[in-house]
Amino acid sequence: MVDTYERTELTGPWAGFGFQGHSFFTPEGHDLKPEDLTWLSLTCNIAREWRLMMAEARDGVPPKPGDGQVIHIRHALLRRRERRLSTMGGARFADTATAVRATRRPSRYRRE
Repeated sequence: MVDTYERTELTGPWAGFGFQGHSFFTPEGHDLKPEDLTWLSLTCNIAREWRLMMAEARDGVPPKPGDGQVIHIRHALLRRRERRLSTMGGARFADTATAVRATRRPSRYRRE
């Protein structure tokens, strides 16, 4: 059994990480409490999707269609980018901001 109140450092690929008290520490010196790890799974999934998206962009591999109700962020971003580029009519750096139509101002009150 490991006494977590004593500083316990991990080894191998986890070298630099460890436990002390009720916190997990990183090689950079950050202490992570249990409540700080609530979103760890989501963060890991976002990082994995980002790595895949960047690898596909580098390799030129077309994205695969999504599964049912699952929205893959890389597919959504690629579709948005393609849609944005297709509306520019080939001008890659054109300003795509929509123009606002000028309207007449209300007339001033007149003295009679």
